[in-house]
Amino acid sequence: MHREYAHPPLNREVSSIAGSYILVREERLAHEGRELLYLLGYGVFDSTCCGVGGCAYALVPGFVVAWHTGERDGRPVSRVEPIVDESLRRRIEAALRKKETLSQVRFL
Repeated sequence: MHREYAHPPLNREVSSIAGSYILVREERLAHEGRELLYLLGYGVFDSTCCGVGGCAYALVPGFVVAWHTGERDGRPVSRVEPIVDESLRRRIEAALRKKETLSQVRFL
């Protein structure tokens, strides 16, 4: 099943009650004969009641089916195939952890 994916703006800090997060990079990676789309971000927890911390994470919308096919609210839209197979998710997570320094990998 394919779905539309509206690319988020990069390098815009989003504040929350506990801190903030920011998406800093959008990457495409060849994986098992297909092209994987993922984003890298950082979270900072500096206004919680129990201390401070942070993490680096990757968000994985899925495999690219069609790149920048349209626009929504001024943002490019691509078609992606979400990753639902658990075995494939584990292989992708291992590949991303080998390439990037990450605390978490989340699949959208």
